[in-house]
Amino acid sequence: MKIEIGESLMLSWLRHVKKCQSVQLNWKPSTKHWELSNEEEIEQIMQTVKTYFESKFSFNIFKNNKSYTQLLQQGELDALGLQIKNGNVQNIYGVDVAFHGAGLSYGSTIQTVERIIKKIVRTAMLLYGYFNMKKGTIIFASPKINNAVYEPLRSSVLELEELFRSMELDFEVQIIANGNFNNQVLHPVLELSSSVADTSELFLRSIQMYNMFLASETVSFTENETIVNTDIKEPMPKSNDIPIAVFVRNTFHELINKNKLSKEIIYHLCDHGYSKETFMLPYPMLKKVNEGTDISIQRKIHGGDRYYAKPIKIYGEKYLLCNHWIEKSRHPYRTWYEMLNNNH
Repeated sequence: MKIEIGESLMLSWLRHVKKCQSVQLNWKPSTKHWELSNEEEIEQIMQTVKTYFESKFSFNIFKNNKSYTQLLQQGELDALGLQIKNGNVQNIYGVDVAFHGAGLSYGSTIQTVERIIKKIVRTAMLLYGYFNMKKGTIIFASPKINNAVYEPLRSSVLELEELFRSMELDFEVQIIANGNFNNQVLHPVLELSSSVADTSELFLRSIQMYNMFLASETVSFTENETIVNTDIKEPMPKSNDIPIAVFVRNTFHELINKNKLSKEIIYHLCDHGYSKETFMLPYPMLKKVNEGTDISIQRKIHGGDRYYAKPIKIYGEKYLLCNHWIEKSRHPYRTWYEMLNNNH
């Protein structure tokens, strides 16, 4: 079974960030063996949605489908997550994810919005028909949706939520895209890359492989040594498309290898007040390793892993680099990095 990288990302997100105890990719109903509940009501709901969007926006949501039941039987969710507490399902997540490099597109703007609304409605009816649940979270996620599509899509989703509520359906519909995709999905999952060891999570495994080779490039230097990794000839990319945690890790290693960090700078980076004022970090950027204590213990602050597991060696001393970077730290860190990198 083929698994897309976006689906694997959402699997890790549902499991570790949303804390769903049960997550399945490429979920489909067993149409020959499962009973479809609320069939008449589902037909009526889908007809109401079709009529509403057709009359108000001239949308043709379900095209020429003759049977709504057949439409459901053909349905598939990229990811399904169950959040369970005390033996009861607290929330159910139905997720579709689309990754188009040039920006989400299923044809024209209208065709794209129509198709996504169709996906959302079908997801809601799958949850209602096969789980008998009128409440849940329906997510359409895409890393890039151009504004020409995003704005009419967002307006249509708000209309759909109101329509659901008028029919006593309590589904929360979320469009997670662009900056929100980075902040809510990608960045939180990247922060988990050093603490999850599950070979089934392909997205996280690929990040772990990347970090393994990145870490292997970082060798130590002493006061008498300059650039120890001669393979690095050009600065790392500085695009805002790179997640802030990855950007920091890449460029900080570059500064080390270019011998741009003095002992005084290292001293300041270990200070909580300096790190907070300079980078808006809640923890010191660097933490000196105590050789007598397990690294797994030293990484933790208030029970959470706030530092990367692989120590960095500078001037003969080992340090841990903070992994708790958020988007608002990007500009101050980048300013600091460029000042040091350009300092001859």
